[in-house]
Amino acid sequence: MTHTTKTTEKMIGDSLSKLKGEAEVTELRILKTTGGTVSGYFDDNEHLANVAAGYDEKVPAIYFTLNPVKPDLLSRAANRIVHRAKHTTSDADIECRRWFPIDFDPVRPAGISSTDEEHKAAHTMAKQVQTFLKDRGLCEPIYADSGNGAHLLYPINLSNDDESTQLVKQALEALDFLFSNESVNVDRSVFNVARIWKLYGTKACKGDHTEERPHRLSRILTCPEELKEVSVEQLKALAELCPTIQTKGKSSSKKSNTEEGFNLEEFIEEHELDVAFSAPWKDGATKYVLSTCPWNESHTNGSACIIRFANGGIAAKCFHNSCSEENWHTLRKKFEPNWNPSSYKEESKKESQADILIGVSEEAEFFQSDLGEAFAAVTINGHKEVLKVKSKKFKMWLTKQYYDATKKAPTTDAMNQAIGVMEMKAAFEGDEHRLQLRVAEKDGAFYYDLANEDWSVVKVEPNKCHVLNKPPILFTRNKNTKAQALPDFAGDLKRLLNHVRIKNEDDQILYLTYVVTCLIPSIPHAVLVFSGEKGASKSTSMRLTRQVIDPAVQDLLTMPNSMPDLALSLANNYMPSFDNLDGLSAEKSDLLCIASTGGGFSKRTLFTDDDETLLDLRRCIGLTGINVVVTRADLIDRSIIIELDRIPEDERKGERDVWEAFEKDRARIVGGALQALANAMAIYPNVKLDKLPRMADFTRWGYAIAEVLGYGGERFLQAYRKNRNQSNEEAILSHPVAATVVALMKENQSWSGSVASLLGELERIAEQERINIKVKTFPKAPHILSRRLKEVKSNLEDVGITFDIRHAGDSKKVSIRKSGSNVIPIRPQSGTLRLTGTDSIEVKDIELLEDYDEFEGW
Repeated sequence: MTHTTKTTEKMIGDSLSKLKGEAEVTELRILKTTGGTVSGYFDDNEHLANVAAGYDEKVPAIYFTLNPVKPDLLSRAANRIVHRAKHTTSDADIECRRWFPIDFDPVRPAGISSTDEEHKAAHTMAKQVQTFLKDRGLCEPIYADSGNGAHLLYPINLSNDDESTQLVKQALEALDFLFSNESVNVDRSVFNVARIWKLYGTKACKGDHTEERPHRLSRILTCPEELKEVSVEQLKALAELCPTIQTKGKSSSKKSNTEEGFNLEEFIEEHELDVAFSAPWKDGATKYVLSTCPWNESHTNGSACIIRFANGGIAAKCFHNSCSEENWHTLRKKFEPNWNPSSYKEESKKESQADILIGVSEEAEFFQSDLGEAFAAVTINGHKEVLKVKSKKFKMWLTKQYYDATKKAPTTDAMNQAIGVMEMKAAFEGDEHRLQLRVAEKDGAFYYDLANEDWSVVKVEPNKCHVLNKPPILFTRNKNTKAQALPDFAGDLKRLLNHVRIKNEDDQILYLTYVVTCLIPSIPHAVLVFSGEKGASKSTSMRLTRQVIDPAVQDLLTMPNSMPDLALSLANNYMPSFDNLDGLSAEKSDLLCIASTGGGFSKRTLFTDDDETLLDLRRCIGLTGINVVVTRADLIDRSIIIELDRIPEDERKGERDVWEAFEKDRARIVGGALQALANAMAIYPNVKLDKLPRMADFTRWGYAIAEVLGYGGERFLQAYRKNRNQSNEEAILSHPVAATVVALMKENQSWSGSVASLLGELERIAEQERINIKVKTFPKAPHILSRRLKEVKSNLEDVGITFDIRHAGDSKKVSIRKSGSNVIPIRPQSGTLRLTGTDSIEVKDIELLEDYDEFEGW
């Protein structure tokens, strides 16, 4: 180890000792390595420093989680790193917020280091902000050099919740507004609690090292002996400095400040307003921060500002309480006493088409979703509909309003200009509503969208259901959303079994329970898998199921080829049902897992460089296939697999007869499902189970639902346990290593030896049991066998086989044990084993490198 490496390790260790508590868990993350994303979890700073030092100056940057990670994540990779990491820290994995971070980033082309001048400008702004915050009562922070810019780190003590996230976000936006200029930005995107941060003591190596743009060391420059936490009140006071266009609730909130042709720069110069600096702001706006407040000359700390928005709108304010009533109108009248908005409009040119469109839209209620998309609630035929501002239907509604007012059609340019203003209204003037597909929760009640023309919904409360004709704003719809039958709450869910042909009683209980759980928002949902030979009515059964839960214009979908297209299908369907599958790739299986338990998917917005489109996923997924298409352990754990029998010819019905009979019962089936949920809500709080599987919420709700359906909660648990055991068998038999280990342990109580000797033994057993070892998923080297065994560890434990792998001198030793007689027998294979996830029965001998891991993450 060189002196340089020792120095790096010491600097890393010293910085971590200032930022992390004793035994606090931290994720180390290194991007863009030859081994993909490298990640590891450490509660030992010395180990972390040692690992990080080995990568220093070999990668663009090295990062760590600034806030403490939940200790459970240490089991992902305890004080070590993994390459091509599939799982890194999410916001939900953080214990609490310990730091309010401020990042000063010089404006420069992407992917390169800053010049000395740019670097100095960032530090100059950091000192200005530190002085500003000191004047507002904040303590001295940790002051650091990021290598390209500057950091200020203020200690805080906040919970990891949405309220804290919003508070930190608004505080950063306030600093961005007050200080960001054409040379340096205050990064307002570092508000998320799981944000990774530059590891101090390592070098920032963006782009090539040149004399003009050198690579620099990131390091802590100053740290006070005593760090005093910033209070919630101080953060709130800072957040309140973030401007909005207008104050909500005032009569003037719907008036437009748009002044076509008005030259703001001339106005500022003519009236000698002292501009400290001007700079671009959000969404194409320009901000002018004033050195002296025009309403009160004693306000000289940059608290007053004027904003010109992209659509021409102008706002002005001072952040001092004594100036809270001041705005652009009062500023204009201060210097031009004879000016008023109405006379200006009368004297201005003929009202433009865009202005008319904006005017006729005033009856709409604009708001934004939790994902930042603009929506409008408009009244159509006596009821309120929620439309996306950029949607075709909203543009049609706006065109009708314009035509009713003018008897003319608006131009495309006018429409686009007006839409831009309405998006601004939604973002700055509107409330935020969390919009859902089909089901939602509000104030302890569940809501189910009937998706009919009246926009009526069912409100589900303990022991009662009723239809609301004027519901709160909860739902959004898309082209594939179809109306549900008006439910008959005196109906019976069990009528569904007259139409979906499931013979096994255990499967019937699971199926009916599953249907009701799909009506519950905000919980992980099981994946419903129908398998069976041709003629088993898999597709029709899945279509009937979807008609009860989430009727759709196109109820069965084909599996998309690309991941973004799959994410879009999942986002646009509450119960996306994929038909006639042969298999699933690892990536698609992982995305289905995310959609089942809840998560997000982001992609670049079309025709932009840096905008993101966020897709929020929590769906009830359906899959059908002749074979069981889920084979990866994570997805199997989330699945209910039901095998359907082939329908005898003398019991078959025509398509029309099937659907006519179902439509006669649909209202009673849907009503029975909703009423069953209402009854289950009454007893759910009292359901306490000693043991819960991975799908814990589904299990607790399933117990309550089975009780109200008359089967009994224990009967449901028994059926669910049996189904999971059968699914585990499928997982084992589809994994060649697991299947071979099971075959090995049929006649052995234990086995011990090196991993290399185990590989040879498994190859011998596989040949004996006619298990194909030429598939890519069978390991070609001992170190890959170790990975394969870990992939199926939990599956093998469920059938009574345990093992441990440990170092023994120059090799690894594995010990396998069988506990009891619970080991499943392997089903014999005849002929050539089919490759998992394909239709091909051809076996190919593929040459692989020893370190190739084509099945990593299974």
